[in-house]
Amino acid sequence: MHENPPNGPGYPQQPPYGQRPPRGGKAWPWVLLGCGISALLVILLVFACTAVILSVDSGTAPAPSEPEATEESTGGEEDPGSVGVGEPGTVSQWQVTVNGIETASTYGGQFSQEQAQGEFRIVNMTVENTGSEATVFDSSAISLVDGEGNEYSSNTMLEDESLFLEQINPGNQVSGTVVFDVPEGTEVTEIRVEDMWSFEEPLVIRAE
Repeated sequence: MHENPPNGPGYPQQPPYGQRPPRGGKAWPWVLLGCGISALLVILLVFACTAVILSVDSGTAPAPSEPEATEESTGGEEDPGSVGVGEPGTVSQWQVTVNGIETASTYGGQFSQEQAQGEFRIVNMTVENTGSEATVFDSSAISLVDGEGNEYSSNTMLEDESLFLEQINPGNQVSGTVVFDVPEGTEVTEIRVEDMWSFEEPLVIRAE
């Protein structure tokens, strides 16, 4: 004869005292997921700290400064696009050489002598046509510049030696003068020669 369990027929049996009933689900997938998330957070934190350290280091390093351009660093070299008195320079089809600069209070012959308002600066120069066609060279294409940047235009002189509307054939050269009436004591620093028939930059001849 069988005895019914303590709980009676039809009731599930209870586990022995001190033991927990087994749970229905498994916990290890959740444990692994939690460990993965923790490891990912640690990696992100390491990267963030590294980026902060690198940005601080790069921000504190002084940027290299470029040396300022001074006369001592450049050696006081003249403009490579200019020439000096006695040196030939070229603008368009003209080769121009300033032979010298004189100062006078009057200019011209006995019957055509003119008196300067200030003083005359007489620029003696040689012009050669290096092109393939005859071209007119005129003294109006020449100007003087002083130490303050003032620019002076030439006077129209009808003397034989003046370079006024001088037509020069290819390969020929002409020597003559260009006259400027400037204030007394003017310090001339440059002579500029332009070609009236082109858009080229003027030739700069240093007077100092």
